Amino acid sequence: MAEHQQTDTVNKRALFGALIPFAISLAVLAGIYYNFFVKDAGPQLIRIATGVSGSATHELIEAIGNQLQANKKDITVSFVATSGTEENIKLLEKGEIDVAAIPSDAVTRPHFSLIARLYPDTYHLIVHADSNIKTVHDLPGKQIAVPPESSSAYSSFWYLIGQYGILPESVLVKPMSAKKAFDAIRTGQVDAVFYMRPPANRLTRWIAEAARIKILPIDQANAMALRRNTLTPVIIPKGVYGGLPPIPAVATSSVATDRILITHSSFHSETIRALTTAMFENRRELTINSRLASFIKKPDIDAGTILPVHPGALSFYDRDQPTFLQENAEPIGVLFSIFAVIISGGMWLKRRWEERQKGRIDVYNLELLQITEATRSSNSPKDLTKQKEKLFDMLTHVVRDLDEDKIDSEGFHFFAFTWQAAFSVINAREKEMGINTPIPQKPLLP
Repeated sequence: MAEHQQTDTVNKRALFGALIPFAISLAVLAGIYYNFFVKDAGPQLIRIATGVSGSATHELIEAIGNQLQANKKDITVSFVATSGTEENIKLLEKGEIDVAAIPSDAVTRPHFSLIARLYPDTYHLIVHADSNIKTVHDLPGKQIAVPPESSSAYSSFWYLIGQYGILPESVLVKPMSAKKAFDAIRTGQVDAVFYMRPPANRLTRWIAEAARIKILPIDQANAMALRRNTLTPVIIPKGVYGGLPPIPAVATSSVATDRILITHSSFHSETIRALTTAMFENRRELTINSRLASFIKKPDIDAGTILPVHPGALSFYDRDQPTFLQENAEPIGVLFSIFAVIISGGMWLKRRWEERQKGRIDVYNLELLQITEATRSSNSPKDLTKQKEKLFDMLTHVVRDLDEDKIDSEGFHFFAFTWQAAFSVINAREKEMGINTPIPQKPLLP
């Protein structure tokens, strides 16, 4: 009874031990299924900051979001109106929005990632056409409308002034919104206006239509770009804001910083890939709703970017790039061929070794049969003793071969069975002859 209980306990423990790997496998499969089929199932929400209502950026972002919604029915786009760059960064930092547009020279966070370059945010320095202000050096003592202090464009103005060696206290700045700046330059309340806008923007065109203006050249753009790698020298084409008279009157040098689209580094890769796809594969549709869509570009990955490119966007940009296997198909094929030859050779050698082991056992078994036949036909006690000695000598040799891997354990067990049979035949024959001599005590190993 106790033995039966012990057997039951052992069986239960064995069963429990066998079930552990099975349970672990089920848990791993369940986790994989949840991660790929349940976790991201259902509509995916993406909250996009549109910036200031009525702005060119607002128009572009809405066009992109609406196109994404049209392309992917399982993605829900929520637009969030903000006051500009500073609020965009704060909301993105708090996790209250998922995607936002900011200037590339704005202060960002390590966990932000880049999606795309939207358009060049160009420096515009505007004065009255009949003003005696000819260059940036003429600004000291003048009243200048600048962007609000909370905006990145405000610090960009001071960077421009510093490049030309103008003392900050020598200029009279008036921070205000773009709309107020428009009214101020039109009514003569300020001498100049500085703001950052995309090329051929509506604000500058409206000012040009309401008042006679000129755009000051920023002729030290190359030096500014060298000192700040987020800036790029650009040219404002002649007549882009008016043709008669042309505004600007000549092609005018300036500097620009990219307006970039960013997101959280941890945001869903598939959603960001869908957003990137909407921007680059639906350019014609986007341009109908926002002229700025024609400026959208992918990050210059080879030259380096100020933020890491988001994996979702990167998967779209690399869609035409060959995979590692495709790129290295030839050397991988050669390695596989070599590996296959090595495996085949190893298997052949193993088979030959096994055949050799089996052949060795076969030879021993044939010798055992010969000893058995000789024992049955023997009528001499001396001859029986000789056969028994041969039997023990053979056992010694087989044990040595087993130790040296010349035969395997399966062959040894088969030999042992045959050897025991031969030994029994010798004992039986000795009893028939009435021989009671003791079994020779020979060591199995020398």
